[in-house]
Amino acid sequence: MSMLSKPVHISLGAYGRVPHLVAIADALADPPSDPLLGQLDTTRMQLCPQNTGALDLDWCQQLRALYPDIEWRLHANVRTRKEHGFIDLADWPEHRSYFRELAKLSDALAAPAYSAHAGKRSEASVSEVINYSRQLTDLFGIPVAIEGHYPMPDNRWLFSTWQEYQHLLESDAYYALDLSHLNIIASRTRMIETELVMEMLACERCIEVHVSHNDGQRDQHLPLVHLPWWLPVLQHNATQAVIFSEGRITSSILETVPS
Repeated sequence: MSMLSKPVHISLGAYGRVPHLVAIADALADPPSDPLLGQLDTTRMQLCPQNTGALDLDWCQQLRALYPDIEWRLHANVRTRKEHGFIDLADWPEHRSYFRELAKLSDALAAPAYSAHAGKRSEASVSEVINYSRQLTDLFGIPVAIEGHYPMPDNRWLFSTWQEYQHLLESDAYYALDLSHLNIIASRTRMIETELVMEMLACERCIEVHVSHNDGQRDQHLPLVHLPWWLPVLQHNATQAVIFSEGRITSSILETVPS
């Protein structure tokens, strides 16, 4: 039984480097479970860059027609036919064509939101990324959420400190809160900002919550095999945000897919 009162949905990136349609078919045939979260909900799915195969307009239209009862969302630098790479919100000025293409695909899927990583300090500032998210929200016609990062030795990522997450909360930007990223910040700083996390989860601009397990040192996308410090906070502060599990999924069908 899940430890949350809200359903937890499937982020298809948890299946790793397999085609989107293979991951979707497996999820629907045998909905996976997380040790602490219980069976994952298949009424919402997130298309992710980890999955192989590039998306185009026809593919998205066919996917929606094939599975009309599933709510689809694009996440981060999902692959498209025209362009792909590590393209984050900080890269918007240099990769406008990529985001314009994503906006068309998102519309074809009737997606209610899009979330992407903030990106590198070398490309933009915190304030610029917040402004870019506003511009992209206008372009997409739906909320475009900033997903923050976690500390690295070279300090490459934007939104990788508690102070920057506070800045995000105090802004007017939509955001996706990856609690596994916050676990790395807590581990590196030896400080858990519980009140800040509570406020961020309760805020109406928090439109997605991403969950998985890691060792506090790196992003591992593991199932929740141990009770994380943030789960009680999530239990009591779950809002309208959609929760996606990114914990790695194993399945017998995946063993038949060429790597």
